[in-house]
Amino acid sequence: MDRTKVCPPDHKHGITPTCYRVHKCGCAGCRAANTTRCYERKKLIAYGRYDCGMSPTSPVKVHIGLLLRHGMTVKAIAAAAGVSADTVRAIWFGSKNKGGRGRGASPARIHRSTAEKLLAVAPDLTSLPPAVKISSRGMRRRIEALGTLGWAQTRLARMLGISQSRMARILTSKTDIPAELHNAAAAMYEQLWQVRPPHDTRYDRAVYTGALEYARAHRWLPPLAWDDIDTDDEPAVVEEQPVVDDVAIDLALRGERVRLTREERHLAIHLARERGYSLEETAQLLDITSRTVLRVLHVPEITAAPDVRLAA
Repeated sequence: MDRTKVCPPDHKHGITPTCYRVHKCGCAGCRAANTTRCYERKKLIAYGRYDCGMSPTSPVKVHIGLLLRHGMTVKAIAAAAGVSADTVRAIWFGSKNKGGRGRGASPARIHRSTAEKLLAVAPDLTSLPPAVKISSRGMRRRIEALGTLGWAQTRLARMLGISQSRMARILTSKTDIPAELHNAAAAMYEQLWQVRPPHDTRYDRAVYTGALEYARAHRWLPPLAWDDIDTDDEPAVVEEQPVVDDVAIDLALRGERVRLTREERHLAIHLARERGYSLEETAQLLDITSRTVLRVLHVPEITAAPDVRLAA
């Protein structure tokens, strides 16, 4: 190897290996220092105490997977760890092949300092810078869960300070969102996941029933279907029995136009019986025939006056 090159005199000759290895400096100081380092390295290897300063990649890759499951993106992880996004991509997806076409295997080892920085990143989205982009999965699931309680998208968007069009994009696509918006949606969800929206006025009832019908039509999942709404791949609880909305039943018996499920309609018929509604009143409120009411109540069909009272 050519060692005739000499690096600038202000470099630290003999103190660091940079001059000898990178600049190929051939001065006496650099050559002597390199000989000493090689000797020390061989001695430590022989004694089984050599530390190359590298760490295995496997634990770091597992931790990156955990962070990704919590909604963090590659760029968010890199920003939180103080490393480049390319470093995180190389560990998770594999190193780039020559020519930039595709990716190969992940490196077997990485610098210990890099591993420590990545392992120190906690799956806590509240600690991320507000503008860092993360997955919208957690927010999307929260909005859908609140929809099953009757919270309309327009009302939730207004509470979050975003437009209805942006809310629609979040619900229909997998676009990333700022960490600040995710955290705001998570805080709102914690306040509302056990609360029904107001439905005292006629307008509020219309918004409420519209939100319920929309959620049912799109088969959205309620809050209790999730163990961890951010990280679950699938719902933790799959309801074997359909979810029954008592408020919707009450509204229907008050004369509001509410679309009830089969189970809710049967419960409404029995509740109307307990309240003393007539056969025709029950059928009119629920927009069904008198024969359907009798069939649900298991009462034989009779030829009686249409305003016969339902026996309690």
